[in-house]
Amino acid sequence: MEFRHLEAFRVIAEELHFGRAAQRLFLAQPSVSQMLQKLEGDVGVLLVHRSSRSVQLTPAGTVFLAEIDRVFTAADRAVALAQQAAGRGGALRIATNYPASRLLLLPLLEDLRKREPDTTTILREMGSPAQLHALARGDLDLGLVYGPITEPGITSRYLLSVPVVALVRKGHLLAGTAEVSFEQIARFPYLTGIVSASPIVEGSILAAARAQGVPLRAANSSTDHASYQLEVETTDSIGFSSLPRAEQSKANGLHILRLTPVEPVVEIHVAWNQLNREASVNSVIESLIELAETLRFAQ
Repeated sequence: MEFRHLEAFRVIAEELHFGRAAQRLFLAQPSVSQMLQKLEGDVGVLLVHRSSRSVQLTPAGTVFLAEIDRVFTAADRAVALAQQAAGRGGALRIATNYPASRLLLLPLLEDLRKREPDTTTILREMGSPAQLHALARGDLDLGLVYGPITEPGITSRYLLSVPVVALVRKGHLLAGTAEVSFEQIARFPYLTGIVSASPIVEGSILAAARAQGVPLRAANSSTDHASYQLEVETTDSIGFSSLPRAEQSKANGLHILRLTPVEPVVEIHVAWNQLNREASVNSVIESLIELAETLRFAQ
């Protein structure tokens, strides 16, 4: 079993699309397919179900993904410790959720390259609950997570807020409009949150609906990431996500609905372990706060 095959599988699981996975890996699509086939041969079970319409993890693939995340965390830590032992500046282990990766991570990395060229960054995209657990264990230096944070031993600072939107398939009765009220979406069942993901996105929607006096009806659905995306694509159920994540879903044929009269939002926070006193961590936190202030001002 090769590490590069595990990396290819993880990217396929995140994208649920072989073309986009190939682009992220800088490989040809047939090469990505071959790497997955070799990995499935080594494991002895089917990890990904592929059809002409969709790509989704099998139950075995969902379990396998959760376990190999631990492998990557351990590998990141090994790299950081080895570089520190060799006296090479240092390594910052940073994890991010999807919207923060698009809004904050890219300008942060550019800033770090200019100000601290000897600092190595080890990056991961992880759900907020997984990040908080990794911070508590000391496996991460910084996390970009949904807040507010109440995890014992974890400190956080608010950075910015992003809208939460509804998602429907193109043929849905609501797909012909850009904005909908809570009364309109209440006519359809909504898909609940994804296992291992933060409940804050769903919570923001439910709180906003209650404030409007509108009860929402949950669908009976699976809650792994692959099933969530597939059910939005093939049923009249309504999905919810942050706006940056929803923009990515448009490539899969989904339609974005902005919610009115008051649009729900989720907060992005930078989080760190209270025991982490590294000067480089404090410097990155300051950079993130400055970047977020610039983004808020631009809005």
